[in-house]
Amino acid sequence: MSLRILLPMIVAVAMAALPARAGAAGAQTWELDPVHSQIVFFADHLGLSHGIGRLRIKHGWFRFDPEDWSSARADIVIDTASVDMGDAQWSEKVRAPGFLASEKWPTARFIGDRLEPTAKDEGVLHGSLWLRGIRQPVQLNVKFNRIGNDPYAFKSKAGFTATAHLDRFDFGMDTFRDVVAGPVEIRIEVEGVRSKIKKEPEENGDQEH
Repeated sequence: MSLRILLPMIVAVAMAALPARAGAAGAQTWELDPVHSQIVFFADHLGLSHGIGRLRIKHGWFRFDPEDWSSARADIVIDTASVDMGDAQWSEKVRAPGFLASEKWPTARFIGDRLEPTAKDEGVLHGSLWLRGIRQPVQLNVKFNRIGNDPYAFKSKAGFTATAHLDRFDFGMDTFRDVVAGPVEIRIEVEGVRSKIKKEPEENGDQEH
C-alpha cells in the first residue's frame, strides 16, 4: 500500500480515537424541573420572627458552561398565585393587591444576563426582575452544585442554589408597613434538565398576563 493512501487512513483512525467532546463542550441549555425548583422567602414580622413563604416556578431555563461562566443566561417565570405562607388566610392576603397582586399580575419574571464568578463554583448573576409591572435590577448570589445524571428520571441535570435580598417597597408593596418589614430574603433551589433546544432571553422581559 502506498504512503499516499496509508497516511489518510492513519489520520482517520487517530481522529476516531480522540474523546468525543463535541456534545459536551460549550454552553448547554437546561429546562427547569418545576418539581425540584422552588423559591423560599423570609420577611420580618414585627421584629418577633421571620414569616416564611414559598413560591413555585412556572417554567424557565438557564444556559451554562462550567468552563466559561460568561456565557450564562437565565429566564425564569414565577407563579405568584402559588404563594404559600403556611396558612390559607395569610396566603390569600399575600396574593391580594397590597402585596403580590396575583390576580392582576399572575407571574413575575427574572432574566439573568451576566454571571460573574467570585470564587470556586460561586458567582453573582446580574439581571432584572419584573414584579407587579415594575422592573428592578436584581443580583443573585449563585452556587453551582453539580452536573450529573438523575438515576430515577434517566436524565442529565444541573443544579444551583441562589440567594438574594429585595425590598418589597421597591415593587410597590407598601401595605402593612408597621407589621411586615421591607427587606425580603430569598433562597432559590433549581434543577435543570438537559435540553437540545438553544434559547435566548427575550428582549422584552415583560411579565405574562
